[in-house]
Amino acid sequence: MIEIKYLYEVPQHFEAVADWIYRQWWQKPGNTNEVVKAPLREHLLQQDLPAALVALDGERPVGSVLVIESDGVDALPDLRPWLAALYVLPEYRGQGVGKLLVQALEQHARKAGFPDLYLVATDRVSFYRELGWRVYTKLVGKNGITIMHKRIALSAS
Repeated sequence: MIEIKYLYEVPQHFEAVADWIYRQWWQKPGNTNEVVKAPLREHLLQQDLPAALVALDGERPVGSVLVIESDGVDALPDLRPWLAALYVLPEYRGQGVGKLLVQALEQHARKAGFPDLYLVATDRVSFYRELGWRVYTKLVGKNGITIMHKRIALSAS
């Protein structure tokens, strides 16, 4: 059975979460995993923003997701906060772990009083649509991204 906890509750999994984020999104020439670890350390505090959630199968971390102030979308500086870095171990994908993480993050946002959440989707738009997210806008450029939005204050628990 999958359980969702805050990273501050299971700090022993900090390195795993940092490694996933680094390998998935930040591993580039000139970068080290410190590019992820430095800001992720803020997620070890019990607070509304930023926050990190970890999916656990027993004691094993199998996925994570973050809520952050900004996801670096320069064209939309007023949007906040953002769901970011949703990651699930490959062998756990397709089993509902990602959905559990997103729903837990939405519940966190609701309790924190955030009326809205945003996310950057380069793919997996249909996954988020199934969870009630809507396309906010599409930005063209080198890779093209879809910005998605969910009204949290009006969502059902």
